[in-house]
Amino acid sequence: MMRVCFFGAYDPAYPRNRILREGLRRAGADVSEARVRERRAFRRYPALLAACARTARGADVLLVPEFRHKDMPLARVLKGGRLLAFDPLVSRHDTLVSDWGLHRRGSAQARWNLRLDRWSLGLADLVLCDTWAHGALFESLGVPRARLARVLVGAEDAFFGVPAPPCGGPVRVVYLGGFLPLHGTLTIVEAVARLERGAAGLPEFSVQLVGKGIEWEAARARAERLGVRRLEFPGATGYGDAPRVVAGAHVVLGAFGAGEKAGRVIPHKVYQGLAAGRAVITGDGDGLREVFEPGTELAAVPRGDADALAGALARLIADRAERERMGVAARARSRAVATPDRVGESLLAALALALERRS
Repeated sequence: MMRVCFFGAYDPAYPRNRILREGLRRAGADVSEARVRERRAFRRYPALLAACARTARGADVLLVPEFRHKDMPLARVLKGGRLLAFDPLVSRHDTLVSDWGLHRRGSAQARWNLRLDRWSLGLADLVLCDTWAHGALFESLGVPRARLARVLVGAEDAFFGVPAPPCGGPVRVVYLGGFLPLHGTLTIVEAVARLERGAAGLPEFSVQLVGKGIEWEAARARAERLGVRRLEFPGATGYGDAPRVVAGAHVVLGAFGAGEKAGRVIPHKVYQGLAAGRAVITGDGDGLREVFEPGTELAAVPRGDADALAGALARLIADRAERERMGVAARARSRAVATPDRVGESLLAALALALERRS
């Protein structure tokens, strides 16, 4: 039995992390955790050192989960004869500079985050990527292809258990997320405005953007400026309530950001909508096409294109049979590749291969 210890100041409730841990357990691995909440390094590192001494004894693998680039140096010191795996999920430079725009390109903060990307990725024996398109970015940061393994994001069991869409009433279109630039919520607002202007002949419909985040205020302001009437902003909801929100939808929206990152990744919300058997519309990209077939299992539109999104929405709102056909195909494909069981099996296989190569 392979023994895997998750290491770092990670959020145990984050979906990617939950799916990896549960998937490994179902695949037969012994999973432990050396986790602390402290984020300040001068307190976090001693706490992690103590946690590792308590829980990682006998582990074959130390696995540092998503976003914990700053825990990789200590993990490298403590790994001993273990395999050190890193699941960065994102590049800090790509996210904070290119996607969120928090730091100016070429600034001291941008350069620091780029160095931290290269350093943390270089310390790992194995680096996980959610798509090969995203893996290519990690390669550009110095990770050899031989040290990369693709492990899909997937969706949790609760989404696979969501019942069929509700009958009667308006067609409900739902976005559920953190209003990140990656998600292109401003594009969604523009698309709904265009949809309303051409709504003659369409069944009654409503659109909800559920959640809060970076672009929430900007999205609300744009909706008000455009006079959009069928768009609601219910606010934040707990992650445990996400399956219920998706269950009330006929159409689920993914990510439509125009940046390169949106073309590399397949966000949780896409997997969740597909697992729930809903018709999903999301932005097109190489990462998406690695796993899903646009036109069959979901609808894909050019990212950042409000007209294309409005057109795709209009077609699905008008065609119940197409929504249902797409939803059936979506759930079937998701069951084949994106359950916690499938994700856990692929991760266990990647870790086993890396351990075999080391030996």
